[in-house]
Amino acid sequence: MFGRRKKQTPSAIKIVRTIESQGPMTSKDLVSTTKLAPRTVRYALKRLVSQGVVARVPNLSDLRQTLFMLHIQRGMNR
Repeated sequence: MFGRRKKQTPSAIKIVRTIESQGPMTSKDLVSTTKLAPRTVRYALKRLVSQGVVARVPNLSDLRQTLFMLHIQRGMNR
């Protein structure tokens, strides 16, 4: 799932699996779906984005929000 990247935290793995199964989500949606603390989700997303596992994309239905999707999914949509 992560290739040869650094070892992921359990919360990061949970977030990736949630996005993988349910598609792109906002951080607020991830908090409610995973039942993780908002700070935990923010930290995990920051690491996942910096490692290139997750991509930030604009939410076209509400431009005030950002969606998070797997970087692989983003490439498939092109």
